[in-house]
Amino acid sequence: MFNYQFVKNNSRFLLFGFILTFCSSFGQTFFIGIFNPYIREDLSLSHSEFGLIYSLATLLSSFSLIWVGKKIDDFKIIYFAITACIFLAFSSFFLTLVTNIILLFFAIYFLRLSGQGLMTHTASTSMAKFFDLNRGKALSISWLGLSLGEGFLPYLIIFLMKFYSWKIVWLGISIFVLCLVVPFIFFILRSYQDGATEVSDGKKKDEANPTIKNWTRSEVIRDSKFYFLLPAVLGPGFLSTGIFINQIYIFESKQWSMLLLAQGFTLYAIVSVITLAVSGFLVDRFSAIKILPFYLLPTMGAYFLVITSSWAFTPIVMMTLIAMTNGTSSVLLTSTWSEIYGTKYLGGIRSVTISFFVFSTAIGPVLFGYLIDQQFTINQIFSMMLGYLILANALFLFKLKDYQPVKIA
Repeated sequence: MFNYQFVKNNSRFLLFGFILTFCSSFGQTFFIGIFNPYIREDLSLSHSEFGLIYSLATLLSSFSLIWVGKKIDDFKIIYFAITACIFLAFSSFFLTLVTNIILLFFAIYFLRLSGQGLMTHTASTSMAKFFDLNRGKALSISWLGLSLGEGFLPYLIIFLMKFYSWKIVWLGISIFVLCLVVPFIFFILRSYQDGATEVSDGKKKDEANPTIKNWTRSEVIRDSKFYFLLPAVLGPGFLSTGIFINQIYIFESKQWSMLLLAQGFTLYAIVSVITLAVSGFLVDRFSAIKILPFYLLPTMGAYFLVITSSWAFTPIVMMTLIAMTNGTSSVLLTSTWSEIYGTKYLGGIRSVTISFFVFSTAIGPVLFGYLIDQQFTINQIFSMMLGYLILANALFLFKLKDYQPVKIA
């Protein structure tokens, strides 16, 4: 599904996006969570205390991203990307200095903002601005970096922790980013000119597509259809975070075999990678706006299966279907904003949507935990989640005819 000539012609810029999403792993929950018990032991924190600090720091990072993320529209990409990488290196080093909960709060805040926030934001925004004819493929290739991080880094860190303390490991991460990633990003982007676009099959961007209006962030915030789409955009991450953080409880409540848990996540990773490739091809072939009405359907099917089925392999199918939606969203959503609102101010627009996304992933576990504490059954909780997705899709479909770019003659 990937054109070899396209990859060859744009290999440097694609590699740039791949590296940044890989480095975003250092600020993602799956990675920081590996160090959870060691940090709690050193600081004598309970599970709930660490969880509260983590959630508050994540919330603050989501608000900060609204302002910081917009700056990618104001600076050269090479300067913004290198600054973001240096910030990530500093954040990793700062974690090694933690001796109390206040420093821990700021360390997690820095990591979440620089890693989960700026690394993915810089990669996706840059890909969307540079690529138009093959935007879907470019985004899917760049997001493979995070897939590699999810599949490789936990094994590497667990191995390293047999020989080094957790602070030494984070010091190594800081050195890796500062001494290897930063120079490599400079090397890749040294000849890149801001405003440049891809050339594919002899066509330039402006020849392939008509010029559309570039909306400013303030215009988007005042646009009613943005809010009709937002629940559908936030749904998968918001709900999946609640599921994954309570996965053991769900499996025990449904009396699913725990052996299927690891198998489910392995299949989740594989399907996510496949879906990245497929969704990139489909977006370029049909457009993101035409694909968007269907992307929530696999997760709806997963929730319906959990509610109605007692089949032993339900968790495997559930993870597969959720992976199809989550993998698609990585490519689909940035492409959607680009198609509707243009790319000139995409950094500011994405910073708002990512801020909402991070905020939703922070409250997801809290809400899910509250429902569990209130004695709601898993079937009842999944029924609520299914209802949310149905409503979110209905809201979007209600405005579907309005999700077209404003063309400039």
